[in-house]
Amino acid sequence: MEKQEILLETGTNEVEVAEFRLCGQSFGVNVAKIREFIPFEGIKVSKLPGRHPSVAGVFLLRGKSIPLVNLDKHLELKCGEADENRVVVVTEFNNMTTAYVADFIDRIHRVSWSEFKPLNAMLAANATCVVGSVNISKHEVLILDLENIIGEIFPETIINYDEKKFVEKPKVEKREQAKVLFAEDSAIIRKQVCKILKSVGYEQLVVYENGQAAYEAILAIKQQAEDEGADLSNYLNLVLTDIEMPMMDGLALCRRIKKEMGLKVPVVVFSSLINEQMAIKCNRVGAEAYTAKPETERLIELLDQYALSH
Repeated sequence: MEKQEILLETGTNEVEVAEFRLCGQSFGVNVAKIREFIPFEGIKVSKLPGRHPSVAGVFLLRGKSIPLVNLDKHLELKCGEADENRVVVVTEFNNMTTAYVADFIDRIHRVSWSEFKPLNAMLAANATCVVGSVNISKHEVLILDLENIIGEIFPETIINYDEKKFVEKPKVEKREQAKVLFAEDSAIIRKQVCKILKSVGYEQLVVYENGQAAYEAILAIKQQAEDEGADLSNYLNLVLTDIEMPMMDGLALCRRIKKEMGLKVPVVVFSSLINEQMAIKCNRVGAEAYTAKPETERLIELLDQYALSH
């Protein structure tokens, strides 16, 4: 069955979370990453030689082979006897379609990113498959980091860094002068993107762990520019942001920058969720450009186009 979507106004800092049960625990996933739900019964899974331990195999869905992930095995959960009424959740992000099995889908909730509680640093270091939690109907739902999970299984889907490839290219003039603010909640992606951007010359890169922290930093920069009677471009040339982030998401951040603060600073969205529908949302909140992870070469092209011209 196709997922039932809740219509949300773009940039309101709200998100649709699909809550599902697995081995007696409640987990949540951003609905934007889910393509559809299908019954597990009747699916024929073909095992592949040399597959990752967390991959059950592949199955055909409308003529396309889809990898089926044993999410319970990857999360090291202890499950009882499998329910014959289990459901397959088909996801699509990072330009890849994958699927996993859940005991059942509870319901889809509308929540605000401000309600999300990130894991503390100690827990986050040892629980990379979970980005945080949110309280729904008086119980805690763990929000899975599907990007990281799929990246652990299929490394080609994450941002790869080929140092030789980037170093061999001549650095573009003015990159070292460009002041870029980067908002991204994933520590792994922050580290990789910063390494890439700094290696090609974007040395003045300031990083924040969520949209709220980035928003407060931009407010401070705006105030400094006004106090000193200077142009904002002396302090900030571009904002680079993910979409999914606790406290404030990237679309809400862009909307506040453009429509509430009235700033003309370029905003580039860098997210695994980029598709035709999300591109429309990026345009609605005023983003200058967007690109999907892990398209790092395209990201650098966009930074050159928008940051250096400002």
